[in-house]
Amino acid sequence: MELRNINTFLHIAELHSFSSAARELGYSQSAVSAQIAQLEAELGTPLFDRVGKTVRLTDAGQTFQSYARTLLITAQQAKAALMPARAVSGTLRVALADSVCSTFLPDLLQQFHALCPQVELVLRTATADEMLRLLGANQIDLAYTLDQPLLLPNLTLAVNVPEPVCFVAPAGHPLAEPLDVLAQQEFLLTERGMSYRDALDQRLAARGLAIHPYIELGSASLLCQMVERGMGLSFLPEYIVCPALSAGRLARLRVPDCTVTMHRQLFYHKDKWLTPQMKAFIALVEQ
Repeated sequence: MELRNINTFLHIAELHSFSSAARELGYSQSAVSAQIAQLEAELGTPLFDRVGKTVRLTDAGQTFQSYARTLLITAQQAKAALMPARAVSGTLRVALADSVCSTFLPDLLQQFHALCPQVELVLRTATADEMLRLLGANQIDLAYTLDQPLLLPNLTLAVNVPEPVCFVAPAGHPLAEPLDVLAQQEFLLTERGMSYRDALDQRLAARGLAIHPYIELGSASLLCQMVERGMGLSFLPEYIVCPALSAGRLARLRVPDCTVTMHRQLFYHKDKWLTPQMKAFIALVEQ
């Protein structure tokens, strides 16, 4: 199974057109048709319905689409892993969510610099909406966020990891509280507009409830420290509070009627050429 054919398949699936995919890839339309015919023969099933001028994925094509993306990404990561570090140079621009920075960034930066010491790394924090704008304007190369799943046709998703968000309290706090009782407690929360804060507000609003925190901060790690000091309750990603929970400095509140899971995602614009430094960064995040 040739990677070239898989790449052509993904372009047709996105553009719903053999001719458009041919133009974008620089192939003749007959070459594109031949590649898909070869792929369908190898898989033993049609991948597209061709009715008139419309092209749509068959059920088998929809199933194969996710595997095709995985195959291409894996191949790109393999190439990046085999590339000598000294050959990788230039600049890598990455926008990140604040909560991702505090937990994952230190180790990631250390590993990336060891692998690609000649690459200049330019980092900035941003919301998901800002990341989409920056990617569209080619002002960043990669976006690393914590949000609802972002499945947009102009994005290529390289990493997607579910991350639960939980209520936490100082150690010794009762470990079971109904949601309506929790809403009456003193809270420290992230600012409105941050993904998991918005998800919490929506869950509460659906039940006619609201939390009015006496402190709002953009830094999830700082909020975690303040809860440890007994300053109130909070609602934070599990990976932020895990060390404090394990050490007994925080207690997780079991609130079964308010379950929220965000997704830690690394993505880039579909039209962006994958540079060696982008490939190396993606491979490290996947590890």
